[in-house]
Amino acid sequence: MKNLIADLQANKYVAGVRQVNRHLIEGNVKIIYLATDCEADFNKKVLAEAKTYGVKAEVCGTRAEFAKLCEIEVPCAVIGILKK
Repeated sequence: MKNLIADLQANKYVAGVRQVNRHLIEGNVKIIYLATDCEADFNKKVLAEAKTYGVKAEVCGTRAEFAKLCEIEVPCAVIGILKK
């Protein structure tokens, strides 16, 4: 979780599956953070996508914690840290 907080403070990021997927396809994501309280099938899918695009993925925190860190009102399952 410390890595996530440091990355959010130092880099631009996107939150949510659609945004992260779009930026993954464009090659703009350097690391993905995935919430621990997501369904197993969802986690598998996101981790497979990250592997396909050669992006490191880390599982930490909860969807509620992610939403709070990103200052959004809805739970967030995925955060993508963008390349500079």
